[in-house]
Amino acid sequence: MAVYRFRVTFEDNEEVYREIEIKSVQNFEDFHNIIVQCIGFDNLHDASFFISDDLWRKGDEIGLRPLSEDDVEKLKRRDLPVKKQMNKCKLASMIDDPHQKFVYVYDPKAAWTFMVELVKILLDDPKGTFPKVTKTFGESPKQHIVSNIPPPVDEDEFDEDEPHADDDAYVNAHAEDETALLEGEEGEDDAEEEAHDDEEMHDDDAHEEVSGDED
Repeated sequence: MAVYRFRVTFEDNEEVYREIEIKSVQNFEDFHNIIVQCIGFDNLHDASFFISDDLWRKGDEIGLRPLSEDDVEKLKRRDLPVKKQMNKCKLASMIDDPHQKFVYVYDPKAAWTFMVELVKILLDDPKGTFPKVTKTFGESPKQHIVSNIPPPVDEDEFDEDEPHADDDAYVNAHAEDETALLEGEEGEDDAEEEAHDDEEMHDDDAHEEVSGDED
C-alpha cells in the first residue's frame, strides 16, 4: 500500500498551493473533502476531478454527485463516457503516471479551478492519519466576498437635518408644539371671556346712567 503526495495549486495563482498526503486505497471523495477543508471553502457545492494530460487538458470526469438514470441513458445514447463517482473510485485506479495530473473544479457556477499533481509516492505509515495536509503556502482567496459598503440612502425619504420620528428630539419638539397649541387655545378662551365681561360691565354702566337721567 502506498501514500500519494499531491500538490494542489490555485489556477489563478500558482504561488498559492497545498501539499496533501493520501493513501492509494482511499477514494476521490476523501481527497475532495481534504482539499475543501484546507482551502477554507464551505463544501456545499458540487465538484469534479478530471483526469488531465501534461498540458492540463481535461479528460474523463470523476464527479461528487451521482448522475440520474436519465442522464446516464442520454450519455450512452450519444456514445459519451459516463462520469465515475468519487466515493466509488479509489485513487490507485486512476494513477497511471508517477506524475499523474488532475484538474479539480469546485462549484461549477463559480468554477474554482485547481491543478492537482502527484509529486511523490511514499511508503505507507501504519501510524499515520490520512488524508492530511503536509504543507501550506500562501493565503487562499475568499470563497464569498462580503461588502462593508452601506446601502445608499434615498434623500427623499430621509433628511439628516430633520429629526426622525423615533428620535427624542422629534418627540420633544412635537410635544412642545402641542403644549404651545394648547396654551394658545386657552389664551384665546380667556381673552374671549374678558372681552365678554367688559361688554357686560359697559352695558351695566350705561343702564345706570340712563336711570340717573330719568330721576
